[in-house]
Amino acid sequence: MPKIRIAGAGIAGGYLWRLLTTRGMAPDDIEIVDPGCKTRCGISPCGFAITRQFYPLCREVGLDPQKYIVSIPGRSYQGNIRVRAKGYVLSIDKPAFIRDLLEGAHVISNPSNEAVERIIDATGNARAYIGTHSSDQLAPCIQRKVEFSQPAPIRQLPHHVGFAWVIPLEGNCAHVGIGSYTYDLETMKGIVKELTQGAKTICSCQGYVRVTGPILPLVKNNVWAIGEAGGLVDPLTGSGMVPAMVSAKLLTEHWDDAAGYEDAIMREYGWFRKTQEIVRTLLDTNEFKIWDLGLWKKYLEFSDLNPSISNLTNPGIVGTLMINTGLTLLQLPRVFQLLKSMKRN
Repeated sequence: MPKIRIAGAGIAGGYLWRLLTTRGMAPDDIEIVDPGCKTRCGISPCGFAITRQFYPLCREVGLDPQKYIVSIPGRSYQGNIRVRAKGYVLSIDKPAFIRDLLEGAHVISNPSNEAVERIIDATGNARAYIGTHSSDQLAPCIQRKVEFSQPAPIRQLPHHVGFAWVIPLEGNCAHVGIGSYTYDLETMKGIVKELTQGAKTICSCQGYVRVTGPILPLVKNNVWAIGEAGGLVDPLTGSGMVPAMVSAKLLTEHWDDAAGYEDAIMREYGWFRKTQEIVRTLLDTNEFKIWDLGLWKKYLEFSDLNPSISNLTNPGIVGTLMINTGLTLLQLPRVFQLLKSMKRN
């Protein structure tokens, strides 16, 4: 009879399952439920870019990070601005990583009738067990995996309601997509079609990314939320894989302490609220402090860079950081217009 139910077999749920089993919990004590995804890769949305925090997180559950890294881009483009990227941004084979996280697990499509002591909601933007949130914000996105005639650099392309991206994968393949809150589907498809002109389409899908920031409470009765189900996605960049894994780790470290778990999450990712404060200030007063060193420090830590004064004032490091945060002069106005449109809706 299972003692806990992990709802969701993506990065968050898979990482938690592997943490628990490698630390001694019997697999039979865990029920993993996931209805599956109809996309070709089996996940949606299928983001592949991650920072170098992936290395220690991967090793912590006994996996070799090199097995999953498909590209380490040497350069990036923010609009037409070229930025050094080598070593700070990785793209990984996310489906293969999830498969290995769940090695030995029996994933069922529907929950059993057995009563369990605890439910872990790792259902992403569905929040199927922890429940809906009245101020939730989800940004639609569409994406393709394509094969170009030659390797593509990593790119972020600002639009007035969000941004498009090109993330290099294995060989000449790349992940291409756009996130927007006001473009209609046909407009978004047109932009992706333009970005992938001449390329062979391997697969395509559409989904949503939560841009709400941490959603409290993370624990309701016997339901605990991790990853995107808890709002643990950076609202400005859509980065969620590292927070998904870190939240699973923090849950295991505060297994019987709900308040301690929420406190630990807010210490780690409460600064996402800072971003929301900056956005609200912009919306209310049309003022924005672009060189907020406190925020830059958090983004440096988020990207696994040393948040020293020398790095905060180093043009090369800050340029590299812009890849991970999307906080470039070109992109910020578009991001904030996206958030304004979300407020109107």
